[in-house]
Amino acid sequence: MKFVKAKIDIFFILITLLLFSCQSEENIVLQDNSGNLISGSELAVKMMKVAQNPVSADNIIDSTDCFSVKLPITVIANGQEITIDTESDFTLVEDVFNQSQQDVDEVQVQLPATVIYADYTEEVINTQQQWLQASSCNESGGDLTCIAFEYPLSVNTFDTVNQIADVVVVDDNMELYGFLNNLNDSVLAAIASPVVVLSPDGDEISAAGNEDLLNAINQFANLCE
Repeated sequence: MKFVKAKIDIFFILITLLLFSCQSEENIVLQDNSGNLISGSELAVKMMKVAQNPVSADNIIDSTDCFSVKLPITVIANGQEITIDTESDFTLVEDVFNQSQQDVDEVQVQLPATVIYADYTEEVINTQQQWLQASSCNESGGDLTCIAFEYPLSVNTFDTVNQIADVVVVDDNMELYGFLNNLNDSVLAAIASPVVVLSPDGDEISAAGNEDLLNAINQFANLCE
């Protein structure tokens, strides 16, 4: 029995040493700042611009980069009532605009309407005054939502306060935006490579490391203008 107990004790000692070794190794990797996602860094900011709600995609109906309008919605385009069920229906507004080159094209969204901001938060707009206030933010476009990431993405994290290593799996743009928006100094984060970046034309770049990922985003960024 003593022999069996000794073997069990040795087993648990080895497991403890292995876990400590793995945690220490991951901690060392994450503390290499060249591989970390830093809040406010160029990479983090541009990744957020890729992952944000595409507020400029529906400018033909709301004329603002402050938010997008949640569909379905009814609009009045040059006096004609149009129901917009999906993004493909934006062409219905274009068709009305193209009916005459002499008039001034105008669109009015029927209120109340729900708007979605870049960070995916929603607000119900009930009055024209609320609409004007919400649409007069300081945003001036510049989102990179014509670019896409291939999901899922994995992010290695290390909580420096509680000394806990973890892996966060991100499944879509909203989750990635939320993760990046909540980066803080107490949790080290390093995205697992490779990351596949997709252009609007379907071109792919497999990025290994932060520098490659930033270069890939920058390579496609001009296509979002």
